[in-house]
Amino acid sequence: VCAAGRAVQSGTCTQCTGGKFAVAGSTTCSTCTANTFSAAGASGCSNCNAGSTSSSGASSCTVCAAGRAVQSGTCTQCTGGKFSVAGSTTCTSCSAGKYSDAGDTTCSGCSANTYSNAGASDCIDCPAGSTASASSSSCTVCPAGHAVQFGCFFFFCSNSCRDCSAGKFALAGSTTCSSCVSNTYSTAESSS
Repeated sequence: VCAAGRAVQSGTCTQCTGGKFAVAGSTTCSTCTANTFSAAGASGCSNCNAGSTSSSGASSCTVCAAGRAVQSGTCTQCTGGKFSVAGSTTCTSCSAGKYSDAGDTTCSGCSANTYSNAGASDCIDCPAGSTASASSSSCTVCPAGHAVQFGCFFFFCSNSCRDCSAGKFALAGSTTCSSCVSNTYSTAESSS
C-alpha cells in the first residue's frame, strides 16, 4: 500500500507530480481541479489565494494582473469605468471626475471643461455657457455678468467664466458678452 502523495505505477509506489495528488492506498494520482494546486507528493490540493487562479492540474497559481480581477474563477479584464491592481478579486469603480478604459490599472482625471459621474469610461463636455476645472464631477454655469471665454496662461489653455467689460452684459450661462443698446449702460460684471 502506497503512502499519501504516492500511487502505484508499474508495480512501484511513485510520487505524484505537481498538480496531482493521492491519498494513502491510492492506485492512481488524481488531477487537481481548476483554481486549486499541489506540489509534488501532495495528499490533496490547496485552493488558490484570493486574486489568483489556475487551470486543472496546476502546481501553482497565477496572480491576476493589474487591470483584471477574479470573476467566476478566471482573471477577467475590468470594464471601462473600473480599474484594479494586481491580485484583485473585484474591479473598483472610478470616482466622479475620473474615467478609465477597459483593462486600465488606474483612473485618469477628466480634463478642464469636462466632467464625469462615478464609474465613467469617458468624460463629457460641459454644455455651452458652463465650465469645469480638471477632475470635476459637474460643470458650473457662468453667472450673470460673465461669459465663457477661451484663454491661455503659459501653455495651459481653457475656457473660463470671465467678467463682461463695461458697456457689455451677459445673462447666466452666456457664451458671449453682448453690447448694451443705445441709451443704456453697464458697469463691469453687469447682468443687464
